[in-house]
Amino acid sequence: MVTILTPTYNREYTLKDTYNSLLNQTNKSFEWIIVDDGSTDNTRMLVKNIKKENKLDIKYIYKENGGKHTALNLGIEKASGKYILILDSDDTLLPDCVDLVEKKWNNYEDNSKIACLSFLKVFPNNEIIGKKYSEEETISNHIDFRYNRSLLGDMCEIFKTEVLKKYPFPVFNNERFLSETLIWNKIALDYNTVYINKPIYVASYLNDGLSKNYLKLVYNNPIGASENSNMFLIKRFKLKIRIKNAILYDGYCINAKKKLSEIIKNSNSKPLAIIFLPGGVLFYILLKIKFNKKRV
Repeated sequence: MVTILTPTYNREYTLKDTYNSLLNQTNKSFEWIIVDDGSTDNTRMLVKNIKKENKLDIKYIYKENGGKHTALNLGIEKASGKYILILDSDDTLLPDCVDLVEKKWNNYEDNSKIACLSFLKVFPNNEIIGKKYSEEETISNHIDFRYNRSLLGDMCEIFKTEVLKKYPFPVFNNERFLSETLIWNKIALDYNTVYINKPIYVASYLNDGLSKNYLKLVYNNPIGASENSNMFLIKRFKLKIRIKNAILYDGYCINAKKKLSEIIKNSNSKPLAIIFLPGGVLFYILLKIKFNKKRV
């Protein structure tokens, strides 16, 4: 029914907790795919040992390091479940997670316009992540619900596998990070999501994780960052969101050493890219200052 997909890199020290949370699921009708993105620690041996326990349906795939988005592409390709839940290797699921996911999907699986269920995430102290919303259950999409309503903060999305396979993450030469938001927004142009006001996922946000190092990552991976910001320039987004991302788009493009003509030509809003180019230049300068005028 469900594929739980875990991309991992050097997380031997947390992956056992992730595994234990899956052992504690009240419903075990899932497969667990672990895509090891070139770990240099003992992740392979850890997985080998837990597979010997033969308590879960586990698939382990090793690949050269290319970034989380490339690991997701591979895991999605290999998934056999009808739905995919992405579980980071430093996070855990609440015991009724899979059971709730299966029950809720039974209500919506025949609706061809719905691609995703979205539940809440909590911190380890059970505090809800991001802004709360009033509805117990509502149908919308990632653009209108999350961004135009300013309901930011991570949520746990469970996508139809067939949909995710139609929207692979783009891969850029020499870049190892790309925000998942780019694909979630693309899917939102064609599909809806059911938002369910209930937590099923516990997020840790470790100091060496992607979330805590986001600014450094987008600085070092400017092509992917510019593609992500460019998506926010379409008219489906509120104007203030488009203005902010015009500045980010210009700044990331400059960091990627793109020519001015290319920046404007490829923008999803040429007027905004032109008007806010000075802001983009300033943003680029601030990034260079923050990261000591060199890639880090």
